[in-house]
Amino acid sequence: MTELTIIRTLSASPERVWRAWTTAEELGAWIWPASWGVTCAIDLRIGGRFRIESAGDGPNVSGEYVAIDQPHRLVTTWQWDDETEETLVTIEIAATESGSTLTITHERFTDEETRANHLQGWNDCLDRLPAHLAG
Repeated sequence: MTELTIIRTLSASPERVWRAWTTAEELGAWIWPASWGVTCAIDLRIGGRFRIESAGDGPNVSGEYVAIDQPHRLVTTWQWDDETEETLVTIEIAATESGSTLTITHERFTDEETRANHLQGWNDCLDRLPAHLAG
């Protein structure tokens, strides 16, 4: 199995970064391009589910929360609507002197191509996060 890890340094507190990941309105504002008409639903509890949808023919993904340690660690399953493969995403947020460090580990990929596609997708998403946190 294959996994990926991305680390970003952010100028925002762990609590602020946590809200960006765990509040439906906030997650929908940055996770995908605004032009996709994104909506999110979040039931933040162990066994609760999240859903990120795009208007029209855009991608849709959902998953279940398997670990929650506010504001430091969030673990969810991850499954695209048109795929049978379910992967696992771990979001870790650590305090630093100037804000926080965000580490995303996405695992359980069955092949390198899928891993590479997700690496590009996560980087595209995370490129939008600093501006959202600053706004």
